Amino acid sequence: MSILAPIGIIVFSGAVGGVINALVSDNGFIKPRQVQMENEIIIRPGVAGNILLGSAAAFISWGLYGAFSNAVVYGAVSGPGTEEVSVSISSIAGAVLVGIGGARWLTNEVDKRLLQTAAAAAAASKASFDDSQKIVIATPAEAFNIAKKMYQE
Repeated sequence: MSILAPIGIIVFSGAVGGVINALVSDNGFIKPRQVQMENEIIIRPGVAGNILLGSAAAFISWGLYGAFSNAVVYGAVSGPGTEEVSVSISSIAGAVLVGIGGARWLTNEVDKRLLQTAAAAAAASKASFDDSQKIVIATPAEAFNIAKKMYQE
């Protein structure tokens, strides 16, 4: 079996983890885009970014710690590392988990930037009790939009 088939399975499993993260985060299936307030530009990677990072994280994890992390990819015809390559259930489960974790990290970093920018904009704006109550229960993207509207008024 070629090593490409197991790599494909692991990358796909990581992509599934990225999709799961998109489902459980408040961002859902948004398209990648950037939002801007003043000089601050925040890139929101959307579901595509979650899938890409989940796939990459799963591949890196499997490549470093998987059953065939020592497999020779090029150059050797016999000896250690040239045995038949396979993928176990634990490798797939680990890839999905790492995909979720990697995509979750990206989501948290974007949310942190959105909330920091929203806090700065709200602090620089005229005080509004109604808007402050909306921000308390808002998602990070909604809080950013509320604060942006407050800042522009």
